[in-house]
Amino acid sequence: MIIKIAIVEDDINQARLLESHLTNYSAEKGLSFNIVHFSQAVALLENYDSNFDIIFMDIQLPYMNGMDAARSIRALDKTVILIFITNLTQYAIQGYEVEALDYMLKPVEYYDFALKMSRAMQRLNENPKDEILIPSDKGILKVSPKSIRYVETEGHHVIYHSVENSFRQYATISSIEKKMHGYDFFRCNNCYLVNLAYVQSVQGYTVTLDGGIELRISQPRKKAFVNKLMEYVREKDE
Repeated sequence: MIIKIAIVEDDINQARLLESHLTNYSAEKGLSFNIVHFSQAVALLENYDSNFDIIFMDIQLPYMNGMDAARSIRALDKTVILIFITNLTQYAIQGYEVEALDYMLKPVEYYDFALKMSRAMQRLNENPKDEILIPSDKGILKVSPKSIRYVETEGHHVIYHSVENSFRQYATISSIEKKMHGYDFFRCNNCYLVNLAYVQSVQGYTVTLDGGIELRISQPRKKAFVNKLMEYVREKDE
């Protein structure tokens, strides 16, 4: 497993120090890191692809400070581990607003770094990745399939309806059905791909999801849909 790490730091000496600490830590623990350095937060956000595991973020940066950058990142990526690097503790405390794991004071000593890095690795191991990357009109989003209630088609787009919000992608429902294979999704008609975990009931040709959401089941797909739902329920009861 290669762990992808971003260092967002405008001071090249501080960035090199972190890279040195990462090199030493990886050698000690037998880990593989892919490290990318950004001198500005805007450079990270311009091409943010939501596949970083850990981001070391300086707070005092040109053009956009680290705290504002972290808020933008959290809008796209709920799971990436954020660790702030700062000169002043008072700024780092604000990191809890964006669910930062921790902070380190400059110049970062290796002992402190190793402690915080071990916490980050524990967090990664506790929360193994179960997300897919979705290019949407809001940028590339990292989303857990478990959070998606259903997907519907609308013209040349699909709309993902998650627990928190909805977002669109230029795609076909058939392509999304293939992407969701293995995540307990099943078509109830040509327009809807349903997460079976959210099904509350089936009455006639209507499937009701939690929150009172009602979707139509087509006659040709009803038998297969009901059979798949019963299979899913039996597996969960075992």
